[in-house]
Amino acid sequence: MLSDRILKAEESPIRKLVPYAEEAKKRGIRIYHLNIGQPDLETPSVFYEYILASRPKVVYYSHSAGLWELREAFAEYYKRRQRVDVSPDHVLVTNGASEAILFAFSIVTNPGDEILALEPFYANYETFARIVGAHLVPVTRREENGFAIPEEREFSKVISSKTKAIVLSNPCNPTGVVYGRRDMEKLLEIAEKHNLYLIVDEVYSEIVFGGDFATALSLDSKRVVVVDSVSKKFSACGARVGCLITKNEEILRNAMKLAQGRLAPPLLEQIGSIGLLNLGDEFFEFVRNTYFRRVKIVCEKLERAGIKSFTRPGGAFYVTVKLPVEDAEEFAKWMLKDFNLEMETTMVAPLRGFYSTPGLGRDEIRIACVLKEEDLARAMDVLLEGLKTWIEVYSST
Repeated sequence: MLSDRILKAEESPIRKLVPYAEEAKKRGIRIYHLNIGQPDLETPSVFYEYILASRPKVVYYSHSAGLWELREAFAEYYKRRQRVDVSPDHVLVTNGASEAILFAFSIVTNPGDEILALEPFYANYETFARIVGAHLVPVTRREENGFAIPEEREFSKVISSKTKAIVLSNPCNPTGVVYGRRDMEKLLEIAEKHNLYLIVDEVYSEIVFGGDFATALSLDSKRVVVVDSVSKKFSACGARVGCLITKNEEILRNAMKLAQGRLAPPLLEQIGSIGLLNLGDEFFEFVRNTYFRRVKIVCEKLERAGIKSFTRPGGAFYVTVKLPVEDAEEFAKWMLKDFNLEMETTMVAPLRGFYSTPGLGRDEIRIACVLKEEDLARAMDVLLEGLKTWIEVYSST
């Protein structure tokens, strides 16, 4: 008999359609992957240069909290790029941001406790909460008001004695909305009033081309835990190097218990990430401009097709779209199983898995703008032609 927590866990909405994609590829169909946030930009060469220059004769266990030089590099990065005072002692290196979130959830909750999640949210928050025996309780952000942070009364409706934390991403995955200083202050006020922790996932912090991003570390509060990684901003997802940053010594001390239990982060990738964190304005300007152009292509294609309800992100590289269909997941499957345009089709992420509230997201998808511009334009043409065909077929039956 398997555990309830694994049996109740959902498959990732980002990856659950992979079997359909694999079958389509066997039939010779080219798939444009719009489902996963895997940047196609080349990982900067400095990543490899640092590894080669410091190549150890033995690939040893690093300190469980990560290489001191990398923790220094993260601290300097935050001082230089985000204008906040962070010490290397505030940084614990993790196996990607995913482990940092899992650590944070493990530290602040007991089994049966609750974490408020601003939905739509990164789908794996639900998985991490289930692993530690906690429950995600949604506080819904609405498209009609720009996915703004809800008012305090909306939080108060669902806060109970079991509520321990608030979690969100900024810039937001999946909506691309960017939250500024006032938003962070508003959330901290709620956290302080109700004795909660504020866990903010900032992995897209350098991909901002609209809005006023503010790191939660600027609040200088011991209630704040920030999660970050080299994955998205440096196009190094496979390195699996992230971090948990907080000025709360108790959280850091207990995070070390978990870090010691898993021994150490990957050594060579830590070395390479030191080089990445030293990159400056020119590199980040290139990243921002690249994704701005890509998001613009997607939005223009949607507008021309008469799609009225979709996000115009200020950051990250996602566009969420409300489709004129009853079930976006069935449509996404159909695109892989039954549709192709000149032997090409698309794979998207149904948005239902990014919500906890039943029924929300059923007719929505997330598009990851991570393909080069000509491929992205073609992918949108294929997707929209598929949507047109779906409507014609199912509106006539």
